Amino acid sequence: MNTNKNRVKNCAMWYQGLAGQQALVTLDAIISDYLSEIFGYYCLNLGILGGRKEFLKNSRVSAGFSLSCDTTNNDLIAIPEQLPIATDEVDLVIASHVLECSHNPHQVLREIDRVLVPEGHCILIGFNPYALTGAKRSLKLLRKKNKDAQQTKKNYPPSKLKQYRTRSLSHVRDWFSLLGFETLEVNYLGFRPNIKNKKLFTGSAWLEKWGKKLWPILGSLYIIHAKKHVVAIRPHKKVWETPFVLTGGKVALNRTAQRVRRTHFQN
Repeated sequence: MNTNKNRVKNCAMWYQGLAGQQALVTLDAIISDYLSEIFGYYCLNLGILGGRKEFLKNSRVSAGFSLSCDTTNNDLIAIPEQLPIATDEVDLVIASHVLECSHNPHQVLREIDRVLVPEGHCILIGFNPYALTGAKRSLKLLRKKNKDAQQTKKNYPPSKLKQYRTRSLSHVRDWFSLLGFETLEVNYLGFRPNIKNKKLFTGSAWLEKWGKKLWPILGSLYIIHAKKHVVAIRPHKKVWETPFVLTGGKVALNRTAQRVRRTHFQN
């Protein structure tokens, strides 16, 4: 549990820098565009950005609530591997960095699939492992802390330490596909380095424009918009054959019928 809290803290730290703040502005615009076409009753916002109200500012979903492992700006306290929500209850799930901060990312996606209604939507935000910028720095720092903690004989199982890592967009799309989701749209964002000098950061704004055109796969973050599909199973019904009906015309007769006909109907 301590490992998970540390990882959440380190992921959240990235958004406190200049690159993270700029990424939030872009995320607000992208998610607002997604939500303009999504209707429903309930939206669940979970993960690092679970308490961000700006995501639902222009939403057409009637009610939204947030969930996280702490009480900061959130309505519910729970872990994403065990959502305290009934099956088929939520129309939209916005999940930010839930895969990086979980030792069982497959279970997280299964829980999202469980709570979503048929044809429900999921918007998932994650760090891009192929980014050339400093988005992964916080995760590397956490990995170092975990190794140091392991050396001091703290209870951090090695199997869990290996699973705490960023997930590529192609892997996440495959996982969604296995659950029956259709990927509707994918976006990369955050092409400026995470530097502290505000003047240098502002001067590198051109990287956002050209990065999206020339090297989109190298962005700091990716955002996936997926839709849950449920295959309807039709009950088996016996198809009755159309009865064969004799119509007027020539009818083939066997030899016995021909003899009877000549004997009795010849005259």
